[in-house]
Amino acid sequence: MLFSEWIDKRGLTRAKAAELLGVTATAITHWYAGRHRPGPRMTARIYEVSNGRVTVNDLHRAYQLSRDE
Repeated sequence: MLFSEWIDKRGLTRAKAAELLGVTATAITHWYAGRHRPGPRMTARIYEVSNGRVTVNDLHRAYQLSRDE
């Protein structure tokens, strides 16, 4: 599942997702836009917080999709 899909399905705002992950809402916005990718520790944190629903491959795919737009 894409990170953005997980946020939407949970009914979270970017600010609330950022709070859960311990990052800024700006960081979430950068991930959405494909300007940055979460690092290895944050990737593991996203996997943990999403109960395994968002994987490393999902994050990579989302980054690639945003870069192709």
